[in-house]
Amino acid sequence: MIDKNKGIAYEQELVRLFKDAQFTACRLPGSSARSPDIVAGDRNSVFVIEVKTTRDSRVKIRKSQIHTLLKFAHDLNAEARVALRFIDRDISWRIAKVNALEIHEKSFSIDYNAACLKGLEFSELVSNELQKRFSCKQGNLTV
Repeated sequence: MIDKNKGIAYEQELVRLFKDAQFTACRLPGSSARSPDIVAGDRNSVFVIEVKTTRDSRVKIRKSQIHTLLKFAHDLNAEARVALRFIDRDISWRIAKVNALEIHEKSFSIDYNAACLKGLEFSELVSNELQKRFSCKQGNLTV
């Protein structure tokens, strides 16, 4: 379990990464079940992100947090994502879609292996090539 101050530091690190990639990004203070952790976007994509860090091999996320994430994403016409950091296993971020999570009675979860297989590295998420693929799927590709 990561303490609150370390969790905030990881969220701030992710916001800096987005800003370094020319995205507008902010951390939503006081987030939990009331709001997601980060909103980030550029002219092509908007992401609403729940950030989870762990020293374990599996991350658990309360259902209420995922429901809030999905509501924000819907209301902002954004992509809902979960940013994962498995501290003792990897120093990079894995960014997964909500449908990559396992559903349990009171929570969602994802383990390290599934995050690596189903998630993207941060650089893949913000790359121009990925942005073009999102646009193609939406049918409004402009080059």
